Amino acid sequence: MKDGTGMVGRIMFAWWKGNSLDCNCKKWRLFADLLNDGAMILELCVPHVTHLTTEILCLSTAMKSVVGIAGGATRASITNHQAIKGNMAEISAKDGSQETLVNLVASFTGIFLINYFTDITAQWVVTFLLIILHLYSNYQAVTALIFKNLNDLRMTLVLKSYLIVNAVLGPERINKMESVLLGFGTDVEKFCGFKIILGRPLRKTLIYYNYDELRSLTEVYKNRKYLLVPDLKRRAIFVTFEKGETPQDVIAGYYNAVLLGLATCIYNRVNLDIYSKRQLHQSTPVTRLNTFMKTNHNSLDVPNNIPPHLLLTFNDFVDQETDMFFTALQVNGWKTDSHSLYLDEWRAQWRDFDKRSL
Repeated sequence: MKDGTGMVGRIMFAWWKGNSLDCNCKKWRLFADLLNDGAMILELCVPHVTHLTTEILCLSTAMKSVVGIAGGATRASITNHQAIKGNMAEISAKDGSQETLVNLVASFTGIFLINYFTDITAQWVVTFLLIILHLYSNYQAVTALIFKNLNDLRMTLVLKSYLIVNAVLGPERINKMESVLLGFGTDVEKFCGFKIILGRPLRKTLIYYNYDELRSLTEVYKNRKYLLVPDLKRRAIFVTFEKGETPQDVIAGYYNAVLLGLATCIYNRVNLDIYSKRQLHQSTPVTRLNTFMKTNHNSLDVPNNIPPHLLLTFNDFVDQETDMFFTALQVNGWKTDSHSLYLDEWRAQWRDFDKRSL
């Protein structure tokens, strides 16, 4: 039962969270360490609750199976990040050698501590102190990583600064601001009014569009590698890509979706915090967007999407803003030839809409 629980746990976790391990490498690395320590504490409790031995061992094994997947996958991502000369094999070998040395020293230290602290209470105190030290050390190690490609959280932090003050913060500054705890961090929805969803199926969203609306929408994006489909009911903008998209297409699609979310809020007279924080006497993407949209507002009492004829003009505005955004990214040391944004696998074809179906 213990081994079977571990195997099932590995399969289920890989299916459930496999796509997000690269996107949130730091968070899953720290979470794996926390979960591993929790599993060890459970196993140490077995002698005190022998009637629950099977249940505890099954639970701890399931936790360790998650640690194996999350820890191994994030280690590969971190090794790739550290191999700046393309020497992944060398970095991996030295990392394994370093880990072996640490385990060897820890084994001798553990033997000494067990013989020195014979009282059970003292042993538990030492155990928890070492666990706290271990987690603190891993926290410091994770926060020391400086990734130069964009994931969802780093992209959100970069955009929040860029939209308000027209300045892109560098990788070192953004990585220090990035949360390494699962469930924490700035959400793009808070300042653009919409969730940005990349590469997800559109079937639940397209039911809100009739044929003419969908045809007009595909006409707007016929010369782009991505298609933006707003869903006002779920407050989300779906970004779907053509097969063979580049990292630059993904970053551009994400930025375009954020600008579309802001423009849709302005169009429907929805107030956002980012408007009140902008620098009124400085040219920023938000002030430029407000200037562009100042004569275009929804005349109806119900929220509505931006009409296609305005989207065509809006795309010209977006092209100029995207060029400036990419220039700012490259000048400040960000890599745009790769990304870690959460991107699902669904792709669409919308060119020649009358001849094809999405």
